[in-house]
Amino acid sequence: MSNKKSRLGKRRRGSVVAFEMVRLDRMAVEPLHHQLYRQIRDELKAVSFSDGSSRLPSSRALAVDLGISRLTVNLAFSKLHAEGYIRSKAGSGTFVASPLPETFLSAVKPESFPQVERPPHIAERVKAIPDKRTGKEFDLGAPNAAPGVSLVPGIPAVDEFPIDIWERLRAQVLAKKGIHLLRHASNRGDADLRKAIAAYLCDFRGARCHPDQIVVVGGRQHAILISTMALLNPGEPAWIEDPGFHQARRVFTFAGAKVIPKPLDHEGIVITRSPKEPLPRIIYITPSHQFPLGMTMSFERRTALLDFAGAHDAFIFEDDFDAEFRFAGPPLPSLQGLDNSGHVIYSGTMSKILYPSLRLGYIVAPEQLVDSLVKVRSTMDQHSPAIDQATLARFIIEGFFLSHVRRMRKLYSERRDFFINQFNKLLGDRFILQIPEAGLNFVAWLRREEDFSMIRRVTLEIGVRPSPLSFFCIQAKLKPAFVFGFAAWTPAQIRESLVRLAAALK
Repeated sequence: MSNKKSRLGKRRRGSVVAFEMVRLDRMAVEPLHHQLYRQIRDELKAVSFSDGSSRLPSSRALAVDLGISRLTVNLAFSKLHAEGYIRSKAGSGTFVASPLPETFLSAVKPESFPQVERPPHIAERVKAIPDKRTGKEFDLGAPNAAPGVSLVPGIPAVDEFPIDIWERLRAQVLAKKGIHLLRHASNRGDADLRKAIAAYLCDFRGARCHPDQIVVVGGRQHAILISTMALLNPGEPAWIEDPGFHQARRVFTFAGAKVIPKPLDHEGIVITRSPKEPLPRIIYITPSHQFPLGMTMSFERRTALLDFAGAHDAFIFEDDFDAEFRFAGPPLPSLQGLDNSGHVIYSGTMSKILYPSLRLGYIVAPEQLVDSLVKVRSTMDQHSPAIDQATLARFIIEGFFLSHVRRMRKLYSERRDFFINQFNKLLGDRFILQIPEAGLNFVAWLRREEDFSMIRRVTLEIGVRPSPLSFFCIQAKLKPAFVFGFAAWTPAQIRESLVRLAAALK
């Protein structure tokens, strides 16, 4: 046996790791140093050793033994050292750490016993939520939209979001503020973001507010829940539009409010009430673009609603979720900007403008309500992600937000016109398309009511899945219709889906 082979044998016999069992694949995507790190780590976790056998060979010797560079071995050793698997002794070498990090991370498995199947006790508030989804149905998100061209309403064109700009700004705020953004943040929201939102709302939405009135939240449902929890006791009435935003109904129900559906006419929510009907504590509306019917609340109805709220000490929750996307004439000012008595809670979201998973929205509250809203918010989840808030603030301040809104309004206008043209051409014999002044959806009324069941079945079969209008109704009895979305898909995709639907219906 040569002297070299003898030395290698001694190293192997004196080592806790059987390095001759290491197999490195130079063709694999995984880097060699990570392969080596992983195999050494797994070997250390799998065997026991004594102090006398805990020494590892030097990086030079191991590199020769495995036929790799010393740098590769050093990278693997460095990672093992950082994670607590090995330790170094000056002048002595490298040793296995005792105890291994798994000692503090892996709990002893308890003895298993047969599980007793027993239905859990579920709170009444959960049972009351009007949501029949179960299991994997929740994986598809709130719109319950599967991948593909489904024409489900409520989905923005996320593929058009300028993610390169966003990531650059994110890197800049991290470089500037560093670990400060990794700590707990303000319950009210990032100061720069609140200032940027206030300036935008005052300049473009006709609002009258200052940064201290703004609370940054996790989206429109979060805003509704926080406001309801701050204002309503269980059983107190909340008026909501019928038909209306289905998630609002779920949130009010969960918060324990007595949900009272209110009908709509061509001007918006109908304020009149019967003598026996309880006065509302809060009134939920979508005045800029009523969802799903699409009307814009008239100025006269806005002022009448403000007068009603002032006379009966009720609050109006103004959900301005997609006011930026108006396609006919200038927008009316927000109710918040018309309010002189502090009865309007204004809410907006970035989900429809930027991308849904951002989960950032805001509340503009009357000054006397801000502290109460912040108390509720801080009890729920403290604050929204600080890094995303700081990035959004820069996105708005540096003009990218307005630029994105203008570009998306133009894009949506083009897709909207294309959808109208193709829909009427391909499906005009089945539907009457209602064309609103704003928003990212259409209501298509059936020409023959008896076709509803057949059309519903066909849409489910072919994967083009507009929502039945009845899905958004509580007590409202409206003629059969479907609600189509168009914003998330290109003209080619829109035409393909409409052609498929038209062919299936024939």
